Amino acid sequence: MNLRYSTSLAALLVLLNAGAMAATNTTASTEGLQSSQCVASSASNDLYPTKSKVKYATGFSIAYHNTYKVLENKSTNSTYVLYQCGSTKPSVKNVSAFIPVPVKSSAAWATTAAIFLEALGVQNTVKNLGTAPSLVSACLQELLKEVIEPFNDSNSTDTDHQEQKNDVVFNMPGGQDTNTTNTVYSTEYLESSALGRSEWVKFFGAFFNAEERANKVFDSVDSNYQCFSTKAEKEYNDIRPVIAWTSYAGPTQYNNNTAYWQISFANYKYDIVRDAGARMLNTTGKQSTMFSTSQAFLRALREVDIVIDESFVSYNYSTLLKNYGITDPKQANYSWVTTGRVFRPDRIQSTSGGLGWFEAPVAFADALLQDLIGVAHPKFVKDGYKHIWFRNLAKSDPVTVVTASNCTDMYASRANPAGSCSLIDFQSANPSDSDYSDVEQSRTHDLIYDVSKSEVINDDSSKQSAAAHLTGSTLVASLVAGALAMLAIL
Repeated sequence: MNLRYSTSLAALLVLLNAGAMAATNTTASTEGLQSSQCVASSASNDLYPTKSKVKYATGFSIAYHNTYKVLENKSTNSTYVLYQCGSTKPSVKNVSAFIPVPVKSSAAWATTAAIFLEALGVQNTVKNLGTAPSLVSACLQELLKEVIEPFNDSNSTDTDHQEQKNDVVFNMPGGQDTNTTNTVYSTEYLESSALGRSEWVKFFGAFFNAEERANKVFDSVDSNYQCFSTKAEKEYNDIRPVIAWTSYAGPTQYNNNTAYWQISFANYKYDIVRDAGARMLNTTGKQSTMFSTSQAFLRALREVDIVIDESFVSYNYSTLLKNYGITDPKQANYSWVTTGRVFRPDRIQSTSGGLGWFEAPVAFADALLQDLIGVAHPKFVKDGYKHIWFRNLAKSDPVTVVTASNCTDMYASRANPAGSCSLIDFQSANPSDSDYSDVEQSRTHDLIYDVSKSEVINDDSSKQSAAAHLTGSTLVASLVAGALAMLAIL
């Protein structure tokens, strides 16, 4: 398997598009694009009056000059100089790649980039995509049928030819690209906040001189997120259920035939759980904790109110309980079992089982927050909340399969699935409601569980090790062996 196929559960970042009509539009809008034409080599005036400023993201920076921009990926120590086509290439040292802008053709190995390109409405430039079978985006599926060519990762010669036809190739660190002159690495999955991840739309926008679009997309996400967070804090500050992000890995050749159980405490999860009016189970204060036995794992979950299972392999509720070591749910003295508050983020899927969870929530942090509020406080809207990505496994909530037929306009900018917070009348929490029957009230800090070293396999799944799994030696190994470690940062 070619190493350049550097995708994983961490990188699948494409959003569901509603609609039932076939896509018919074949042109893309130019609104919100600046300096779309090439200039004379002598150009010296400011070509980028609309600029993007980084507010939350810590993994990249943008610096503007009259005829060029300098982007830095701080996680990979990579510097990219984007200079206006036709202008003189600037003299900048230690540059990873010089890219003339606006780019007219682009490619993305990981759908990490594809979702942002779609949110920007520049998918008309995309010529090649990786992980085609896993894509959940209806309109990217349609484009793959009609316009976009999937990368041929099984033939390096074909792949090189495909890459060389593009102005820029978005990838993730770890792949073995022989063509590095136009490769750009994106690492939004390493951001420590949900808004920081979404802000990478500005990173991608710079390549298309689409700063106006990028700013508009992110500003909308940011303001809507703040509204949701403020309302949740007001209504639910004194009744915050404890949420645990969990997963199970059965014995395989990729983990030495040794099963393990994991609790994730990724930084962005802490932020968004807090902002959703809930509390986080924290076992170590690090990225994740991996338990060697189900008994030790269950001890850590004894005071948890809600479980969100992120196991790589999908299954039903009875199988989850069995994998977690619970043989008789009627005898299980766990709030999340007795109240049936067990969720999986797999409601939206492609026909091949690709999950929307690993696509859209990165670009649209406000929609993710809204969905998590619905998990923590299901009656926060008057008529009950309908989830986007989360599915109640205990209640056998159905899966929604997305196909190309759901696309209405394959060149339109991707719509944000979040509702407008300002139009939502939050319902106050009722402590007598069954959803809060076991919730310890007036407790706002995280639930800390002290783990015995003898109970765990690995106490610190760091960002580096998790990122390494994203680009493992083979796709199968990275998906299977690395899936749970990746959840530590996803």
